[in-house]
Order: sequence, then C-alpha cells, then structure tokens
Amino acid sequence: MKEKLTDKEEAFCQAYILIGNKSAAYREVYSTKRAKPSTINRAAIKVYQRPRVTQRVEELQKQAAERNRVELDDLIQMLSSMARFDIGSLYDDEGKLKPVNQMPIEGRKMIQQLETIGGHTDKIKTYSRLEVIEKLMRHLGGYEKDNEQKGNIVIESREERDKRIQKLIDKRNASNSG
Repeated sequence: MKEKLTDKEEAFCQAYILIGNKSAAYREVYSTKRAKPSTINRAAIKVYQRPRVTQRVEELQKQAAERNRVELDDLIQMLSSMARFDIGSLYDDEGKLKPVNQMPIEGRKMIQQLETIGGHTDKIKTYSRLEVIEKLMRHLGGYEKDNEQKGNIVIESREERDKRIQKLIDKRNASNSG
C-alpha cells in the first residue's frame, strides 16, 4: 500500500517540479525565516529522500514528460543542437543580422528577444545554453540520475570525445534505419 503524503510534502513535490531546486522548493512550503541556507539545504534533502516524496517527484516528472510528449532522446537531440549552435548562422557574409525569416530554424529557436528598428532586426539576445541545459536536467531528474552513478571520472581529449559521440550517433542512426 502506498504511503500517503502530507499536504506539505505534496506542496514540496509540486514546488520542486516547478522550480527544479530542492532548497527553493523547501523555502516555498516550510517556514525558513531564521534558518541558514545550509540548514534549509539539509532539511530539503531530508524531505526529498523520504521514499514517498521521491516516488511522488518521479511520478510528477513522468506526468510532465507525458503531457509534453518529451522523450529523453528528444531532449538529447535538443541539447545536442543547442551545444552545436553557431551564432554566426544568424549573420550574413557582411556581419549583419539576417532577416528572421532567413535565419536557420535552429538559430531562431535560440533567440530569446529581438529588437526591430525600421522593419529590420537590429539586436538579438539568445538563451544561455548553460541555463537551459541546467533547467532541463533539474526538471527531468538528470542530476539525480547522475548522482547515483558510480565510477571514475574520465578526462578525454576533444578528439576522443568527438569520436565517442560520433559512434553513439552512428549507432542511433543505424538502429533508426533498421
């Protein structure tokens, strides 16, 4: 039989799903006026580690993924695309911003804000790749999974990493075509 959450535990789970940060979720739900940040952090981890709370967070993450039809593979592709984004693709050969309709779609997806003067795009602000990646990882439990992994840290050269990634891409492409 599944153990029932208290109202505060449920509120913590909901806040964690929205915010993606245990301490911030804890501050949203519990009284923390006089508490030190380290105390809040420890308390938040303690609440999160309750099996019924962890199970509920996982359930909410799964529901969010299903609602948004987000699969891990889709996110990996998105993150991969963002990691490879070249801001130069938004500019023409003379160094001027291209009209939005002439920018590649992957470049347009990275635009957070733009200013248009006289019908021409004058300024753009792109999303922070790091912020977007961190938010996705937090919301979907990527850091939790990463923290559970055991093993040694491997430092590899850029060439080794690129070869490893290419092998994974080739393997995925082969499984998709077969």
